[in-house]
Amino acid sequence: MAEFLGRSYFDVVARGYAPAIIYYVGVSVSVYLLSTRYRARLDAVVAETMRWTDWMNIAAFVGVVGGLIGLMATLHLAPMFAALYVFLGVAGALVIAHLVAIARLRGWSWRTLVAPIGRLIDTFANMTSDLTLLLATLSIMTGAFVITGVPTKIGSLLIAAAGVNLAAMAILAFFFGALLGTGLPPAPTYIITALVIAPPMIKVGVDPWVVHFFAFFLAVWGEVTPPTSVSAAVTAKIADASFMQTLFRAITICVSLFVLMAGVFTRPELVLEPGVAQLGAMLLIMIATIGITFSIQARFADRREIDVPLRLVLAAAALVVLLHPDRQVALLACVPVGVFVGYWILRRRNAPVVARAGAG
Repeated sequence: MAEFLGRSYFDVVARGYAPAIIYYVGVSVSVYLLSTRYRARLDAVVAETMRWTDWMNIAAFVGVVGGLIGLMATLHLAPMFAALYVFLGVAGALVIAHLVAIARLRGWSWRTLVAPIGRLIDTFANMTSDLTLLLATLSIMTGAFVITGVPTKIGSLLIAAAGVNLAAMAILAFFFGALLGTGLPPAPTYIITALVIAPPMIKVGVDPWVVHFFAFFLAVWGEVTPPTSVSAAVTAKIADASFMQTLFRAITICVSLFVLMAGVFTRPELVLEPGVAQLGAMLLIMIATIGITFSIQARFADRREIDVPLRLVLAAAALVVLLHPDRQVALLACVPVGVFVGYWILRRRNAPVVARAGAG
């Protein structure tokens, strides 16, 4: 995104943290509501003792993240060079720590010494092959689009849709990105989607930041796009569950992505400039996300004929918070959303939970 817009990496980060927080809150609320619905007992959890190797792994993770931020922020290095230098530094430190640990062992062997290095080489080879295949696929897809003239045709359709309504333009772009997401990972989906939809959208007056974040959200959504969601297939295999049921659950958990796709158009302050306006837009979209999530996942009454209308009212209030152009009306609509959430919390507090025998 930084390369597309000709801006620095930290310009993108400064605008991306607010959508990231909204997405995190939305997924957390969804998982919490699902867990409370299916919770049947309480279990005692015993934490294992942290070893020095665990602390070394944590330190390596913090060192990688901190090193990347520090090198790009202070020395203004390109991301590729920053990643290279951080890799050399952290890998060297881990190798030294491994040698020290081996030297302290009494009965060490060459196999113990070489095993982690072998795993490093194996992981590096696997990642390199995956990236090579990814770049090859991206090149093939890009060439196919250029030869067939699809970007020009899609651009013409987007311009025509803009003559009807900006919402129609966004919906058409959504279906194009979703179609790409069924066969490509998020990174190439974002690149191709941005290449195709950005020029016509910017031409009709949409801010470039809004367009590119919309394309980014589309690319992330592509990871769970039915019916070819690899993440849902892997999760279903691990959980020994139905693929379609797992896919449906994944879509409901990631409903915050749909809210963000609409939110960047209705509340563009979310990604235009960091500041107070961004925080206000973030809070409004976050409240809308929580309201929509509760309307999908929560239960407000035992009887269905009472529960469903209540959830529809909550969803309507959340959509007003998200979509209404008047901020005062959106703020007023936050009140019923808060009332519904508060009622659910009070109702849930009295729900019985069966404790497992011998727990604690």
